[in-house]
Amino acid sequence: LIVWSSVLISAFIDNLPYVATMLPVVSGIAAALGTDPNVLYFGLLAGSTLGGNLTPIGASANIVGIGILRSVGYTVKTRTFMRIGIPTTLAAVTTAYVLIWLLFGLPA
Repeated sequence: LIVWSSVLISAFIDNLPYVATMLPVVSGIAAALGTDPNVLYFGLLAGSTLGGNLTPIGASANIVGIGILRSVGYTVKTRTFMRIGIPTTLAAVTTAYVLIWLLFGLPA
């Protein structure tokens, strides 16, 4: 849940303030569940980092890259960006999600 919600939120806001805000929340969730917080931190990190690839405004690198393209005469529409960003991000996040389970183990 943390991974996928982080993906969606980071698609629209910068991931650094989101992660900074969510760290104490995730710590509280881990404490309430009695689980290792590192698993949840890794999910937060993966989701927020990869979620920025969904939309042109999701990461500052996207904004800079689109600005550079615009300065040399190429226009990137939001729909075009997302047509590539959505499947790429879904594949990357699914891979990260599976890796989290493999690295930290499945629940008993």
